[in-house]
Amino acid sequence: MDVPLSVFGAVLISAFIVLFSSAPASGQMPDSVPGITVEAQREREKLRHDVDAFAASAMTKSYEDSFMRWDHPVCPLVAGLNRQEGEFVLHRLSNIARSVHAPLGKENCKPNFFVMIARNPSTFLKILWRRRPGLFDTRHGIAPVKRFIEYPRPIRVWYNAADIDADEGVAFTGALAESAGIGMGTVDYPIHVSPSFGSRITTPVVRNIESAIIIVDPEKLQGLNFGQMVDYVAFVGLAQINLDKDIRQAPSILKLFSASAVSPPLEMTAWDKALLLSLYTTEQKNRMQLSQMETVMLKEISGQATH
Repeated sequence: MDVPLSVFGAVLISAFIVLFSSAPASGQMPDSVPGITVEAQREREKLRHDVDAFAASAMTKSYEDSFMRWDHPVCPLVAGLNRQEGEFVLHRLSNIARSVHAPLGKENCKPNFFVMIARNPSTFLKILWRRRPGLFDTRHGIAPVKRFIEYPRPIRVWYNAADIDADEGVAFTGALAESAGIGMGTVDYPIHVSPSFGSRITTPVVRNIESAIIIVDPEKLQGLNFGQMVDYVAFVGLAQINLDKDIRQAPSILKLFSASAVSPPLEMTAWDKALLLSLYTTEQKNRMQLSQMETVMLKEISGQATH
């Protein structure tokens, strides 16, 4: 049966009316797009807030000082491990230092970044201090040194801002061997003589890490692998990190020994690397360095870095 053309025309007109009446007006965006834009802005603001909080919590800085970092080549020395393990630690530490633009020493450099695997950490440090009374920077007195020696962290770190002569590591390895002995009895602290204040009158504008002493207690590393240990050591050794501050929900290798961490990081996180990179690529003398660091970190973490 033939259908009149007038019927087809009516059907087509009806279809066009339905189609165009259901379509959005010209120039209008779907209702979901503004919501997506607002949500993206909120997520970015939250990221900025979290990055700011992480940087401010993780880094140590007194009012009159700058953030501490290495301004001369880092030269690691590792003791207390076998040859293969020691080479792994040195190789990984060197790669991390290069990746964050920290200065790195040549093969035959003088050690200043000491990583000691000590089964009797407090005893080892007391022996070491007795052998080298000037080993620890005591600009704030000896109480911080004693706390460092006695505080039972799995990994502890001491930063020297003064030029400390460690006798190229001989004192460290000798004290490490002696502290491993059995039946030594109690080891006392050395008799400390306060230095003259004449050489410490001025307050430095910029403070740099001259040497770092990192003590690892292998008995407290149960369940962790070497990579986790080395990454933690690198993070706390390349910057003056405040191990007493709560970094909250920030993804960081600092959560390695946190009781609240459900699954400890398997390696240094993007946030950790961004923090170290920001420390070594911003102006140390600038009073706004923290703000500069946070900007660098935000770009690194959000994947917008151009370098």
